[in-house]
Order: sequence, then C-alpha cells, then structure tokens
Amino acid sequence: MSNLLLIIDPQNDFSNPKGTLYVPGASEDCSRLADFINKNSSKINSIQITLDSHPSYHIAHPYFWVDENGNNPAPYTIITHQDFSKGLFKPVDISLERKVEEYLLALENRGRYNLCIWPPHCLTATWGYCVEDQVWEAAHKWELSNIGKNVDFVKKAINPLTEHYSAIQAEVPDPNDASTRINFAFIDKLKEYEHVIIAGEALSHCVANTIRDLCVYIPAYRMIVLSDCTSNVGGFEQVGNDFVNEYRAKGVQFVDSKSLILLMGEVLTCFL
Repeated sequence: MSNLLLIIDPQNDFSNPKGTLYVPGASEDCSRLADFINKNSSKINSIQITLDSHPSYHIAHPYFWVDENGNNPAPYTIITHQDFSKGLFKPVDISLERKVEEYLLALENRGRYNLCIWPPHCLTATWGYCVEDQVWEAAHKWELSNIGKNVDFVKKAINPLTEHYSAIQAEVPDPNDASTRINFAFIDKLKEYEHVIIAGEALSHCVANTIRDLCVYIPAYRMIVLSDCTSNVGGFEQVGNDFVNEYRAKGVQFVDSKSLILLMGEVLTCFL
C-alpha cells in the first residue's frame, strides 16, 4: 500500500508560540507529527508540505485597508461587503476599489468565510515563513532514510488579492493567475497514492478547505487526518468542530497519530 503524508502549512508563524498567528496547540501538534514521521519513516512513500507564501501587502493584512479615520483595521477584524458599501473600510490603493468589491461579493457568495484581517504572517523568506523545527528535522531525516526521495514543497497564497486557505485553489480564483486556480498537477500527484494522510495548521481553515476541495477529486475514505496533529485558530473552534463532524460523515477518517502508529506496526494492516 502506498502512503502520502500531506502537511499543511507547518510554519513558524502558525506553529511556534512566538509566531504572529500562533494556533493554540500547534507546537504540540508538531511534536506528535515529528514523532509519527520518525516512527513510520519506511511506510511513508511521499511527503508534501504546503507553504503559505504571503507578500506584506495582502488583502487579508491590515496594511491593505483603512477605516473611516484613515487607520488600518486591527487583526481579526471582519470586513463584509456591507461594511465596504457603507464606506467603513476601503483599500489604501483606491484604484482597487472595484476589484475589492467584486472580491468581497464573490467570497460571501461562496459561503465559507467572510474576509478576516489577519496579523501579517508567513511573509516570504522571513523566520515565520520557515517550517517549524521539529517537523523540518523529522522530514529531513525521512529524506536521508529514503534515498532518492525528497520532500516536495508547494507554495500557495502568493497572489495579494485573494485569500488562499486551501492547498488546491484560492478562495476566489483569479482567471488571469494560474497560481490561484485549481492545482490539477498537485491533485494528480495525490491521486497516485492509496492513502493521503493529512496534518498541519489550521484545522479550521487551511486543513478544512484543502480537504473540502480534495473530496471533489479523491474518495473521502482515502483521506486520513491525524486528529492530534492539527488544531483550530483561536476563536474558530466551532468552525473546526463542524467541519470534522461533516466530513467524518462523508467518510474522511480522523485518527489519533498514536493509534495509526499501532495499526502501521501490525504488518501493514488496515491503513498502512
């Protein structure tokens, strides 16, 4: 049986307590994930790591917006199309007003999230962008133990005018930017493996949306989420819980990493 480990955004800004958008519990998630990789190295055939890759000036960062008084909005501010229509917020670059209005409408019509202003995070080439140490060391050790195999890194969220939680596509794809559209090459890569084991941050956002999109192309039962290797953004716990309940019912498996390790040790029974 072939097994691919998909690690969603295991970056310092999410996974280290000093990160700008630390996900409560993520440091411990990384520790358990590293242990899982180390104990099951020979049974993991591929490791794919996605990387949130933001520019500083981004539609979901405070710098992009000003309020009625000319101040940047505080992190975790929600900006709706109605707020924009009332003039409560506008982009610093007024030439983007029409595009921003179209974006807010499209985002709300999709029905997953409203626009949330996040603390600037995972800015390309910064410390916060780098993979968390425990996960990096385990992944590197996996490479050294599996000669000829390398960890693949998949960048996302490069476009400054759309959020990009999912590893598969942006929240509102830009028809003129291939990086925001459905990543069929990545999907085809995942399809090669019998099981896609998923971990990373954050369950409520990037993990959830990746799985939602993958379920269109890969049977849900082939996906196994390491439930103790992913956590919710603070304040979004219910969003994460609702996702788990919905997709467990669809067939996605949510398994404690230690339980899966035990199964893996039983002569490749069940999953691996």
